[in-house]
Amino acid sequence: MTLRKEPGKLVLLLAAFFFLFHLVLGLKAGLVADEAYYWIWSLHPQMSYFDHPPGIAWTIAFFTHLFGTNPLGIRMAALLISAAISFLLYKMGKEFLKDRWAGAWAVLFVSSSLLFSAGAFIITPDSLVIFFFALTLWQFYHALETGSGRSMGLSGLWFGLGLLCKYTMVLLGPLLFLYLLASPKRRAWLARPSLWGSLLLAVALFTPVILWNRSHDWASFRFQWHHGMEAHQYSPLSGLLDYLGAQFGVMTPIVYLILIAAAFWGIREIRRNPAGPLFYFWITSYPILLFFAYSSLKAKVEANWPVEGYIGAFLVAGAMVSSWSFRPALLKTAAVGAGLGILATLAVGVQIFWPVIPIDPNVDPTGRMAGFGTEDRMIRKMVATLPLSRRPVAWIVEGYPNTSLLKFREYGRTPVYQVRPKRPFRTTVLPGTVAKRLVGHPVLLVQNGPHGGFVHEIGRTLGETIYLGTILVPRRGASDQSPIIESDVYLIPSFKDGLSTLPPPFLKVF
Repeated sequence: MTLRKEPGKLVLLLAAFFFLFHLVLGLKAGLVADEAYYWIWSLHPQMSYFDHPPGIAWTIAFFTHLFGTNPLGIRMAALLISAAISFLLYKMGKEFLKDRWAGAWAVLFVSSSLLFSAGAFIITPDSLVIFFFALTLWQFYHALETGSGRSMGLSGLWFGLGLLCKYTMVLLGPLLFLYLLASPKRRAWLARPSLWGSLLLAVALFTPVILWNRSHDWASFRFQWHHGMEAHQYSPLSGLLDYLGAQFGVMTPIVYLILIAAAFWGIREIRRNPAGPLFYFWITSYPILLFFAYSSLKAKVEANWPVEGYIGAFLVAGAMVSSWSFRPALLKTAAVGAGLGILATLAVGVQIFWPVIPIDPNVDPTGRMAGFGTEDRMIRKMVATLPLSRRPVAWIVEGYPNTSLLKFREYGRTPVYQVRPKRPFRTTVLPGTVAKRLVGHPVLLVQNGPHGGFVHEIGRTLGETIYLGTILVPRRGASDQSPIIESDVYLIPSFKDGLSTLPPPFLKVF
């Protein structure tokens, strides 16, 4: 049988190819700042954290225990999930839409997305939430189709685990109930104990996050609400255009247009079968994308925030394209769009190691993935020139991104901490008990350069400083060798504990 007649084989080949592709990236590409930051969380597991629920920290702790503290151990969950998402999409297309090609097209679209490709090897809360989002979609509809209370209970389990990974998972709950209300043949489920039992299970799983917030003045809930709905950075129109432009880029242009077209096509098809699977996938996807479009009128929406809203949209788009069997021009357009998207994801992967795309290194995020390894080596070389009596026993670094990456690089060698955080509850921050033990010892201070103001802002509260030099790291292999990382390095020959007298940061939390 040819791949044209066997979409399942095509899906298997795509999943296997991209798993190996992302495995190479996961092994060889340096960590990004957020990955290193979440890894630090995993060193001290808690019930929750200021920025996100604890799922990402617990997951990294589990896999680094199995595979060690290295990029593969930190990223293994993302690699496994990327393959699982492809199989779940194909399975839902085959079983619920009764259309194997709808599932296969959904896999082609997810494979062509820069956003999903990045999440396939860079571990973030998004990597985890899309997995539990897809599992919830699958198990919930399976329960509706089979009448299985067990499947409904499992959907509550997956939903609760998704809540432990990212707050945006909560958006799925009301949409599932809306689907039941809008589908006359499904409304009987509203009276079934298994539905409400699954909801109680999800809430019970989310309890650690509620307890953490209760004991921290609801800080995480308040921050995320402000961050997503009240932090005005642009005018409403500029915010909306920024959101749409970002989605147009990270989903790749033709595929994004297909997803938009599928939204309108789906509305027409839903009228014919308001209780069917197409309506189910439509209502659990496009309202989420519209929610973030509305949010963009009030605050900046990062490109990754609506990621779970695309799971159902891929299946709706897959069903639409599958229906184009007798429209060769449209079918070819979809194939070209997916193909170009896949080529773009491969090119970005290559760009991480060899900058074949001639863009400014300072706006190319892939270059910094290797830059911090170089910075760490340059700092260590600078430290090696100091007399033994002045070799630092710890490093203090400005900002949580640089602190996190250098802490990972120095793990097992030199402790690395942050001082004067701009947000509370940072796990990178120098604890007071440790600061007392450092008193009288030499400590290194690394600030954003060149000649940044951080050292002047803290003054002499941590001790006298001696300027050692500025680290300049260019993009490896780029024709433009302007630095992508610039850091000033100072020595504090005799550290003193002045944490309590440090001036407050300029930024407000809420």
